[in-house]
Amino acid sequence: MSVAVLFSVFVCTIINYSISQTLDWSLFPLGALIMVWATLAPLFLLKKNKALGLFSGLTITLIAYLFLIQYLVNDKDWFMPLALPIAVLSLIAFGISLFLFTNKTINKLYAAAITVFLFGVLVNFGVEKIVDNFLKEKNTGNHYNIAGIAISTIISLILLVIGTLKKSNQNN
Repeated sequence: MSVAVLFSVFVCTIINYSISQTLDWSLFPLGALIMVWATLAPLFLLKKNKALGLFSGLTITLIAYLFLIQYLVNDKDWFMPLALPIAVLSLIAFGISLFLFTNKTINKLYAAAITVFLFGVLVNFGVEKIVDNFLKEKNTGNHYNIAGIAISTIISLILLVIGTLKKSNQNN
């Protein structure tokens, strides 16, 4: 995996520098490849705490990659008010979900219900509010968002009911 990432970075960097004698566009794939490597490498390299390594690699590199993108693009006023809050909200939900699914004592149906609720309801609603605040206007055409939240709530409840019924059948 490391060789594939290094080769890809090398090719992008050589092509970019050969064409323009600078490193500009090649930093986008370079940063993305580093982010992928730092996220996946702990799964192969660590004996214990693989999920924590994956989460740490993703968290550090995602924030750095978003900052790199802001540095490379012309519009510089979106990282703090838009990208960072959405990334933090999503990472918190992902971290909770990762903990739930890797914890052997928690019913996987309950973990799935909470994950669907976190992403389908809380992250969905949170991202809408962050974007509305960034754009300084209320999104009036949010029928799909409302439908997504409603469907996610229903799916979460169904998973909770199935998990509870399965648990009570195992106890009987």
